[in-house]
Amino acid sequence: MTVLAHEVAAVPSEAATVTSADQETAITSATAAVAGDVEAALALADHQPAGEASVRLRERLRERVRTLAAPSERYADLLPESRQKDIAAATVRFARKVARDCGSDPAIALRLLAKSVAHLARYTDLLRST
Repeated sequence: MTVLAHEVAAVPSEAATVTSADQETAITSATAAVAGDVEAALALADHQPAGEASVRLRERLRERVRTLAAPSERYADLLPESRQKDIAAATVRFARKVARDCGSDPAIALRLLAKSVAHLARYTDLLRST
């Protein structure tokens, strides 16, 4: 079973029955799901950007942007005043804009959404290995 990042975040903090091994498995599953969506989007953008699978993937990526934007924004807010903070905040704003409307070209939309999700996931520490 794949656990999505927003499902991990939705677990109440008082759920004491969750063990650290279970939490690690859930985080690993969420990481794999996000990374898989990013890789699939980049591949589909090159080969079949307008198919039904691509349409569903674009919607899933939009949802991932909405899920990851708030924790990414908190990350940016916690950074000291610097160029890095400006870039992080701008990246979050851009990702939200892309999730709302990324134009009519399906290949470009897949690429923009995939890259936006990848950046936000790094800010939320979901893609530690990339």
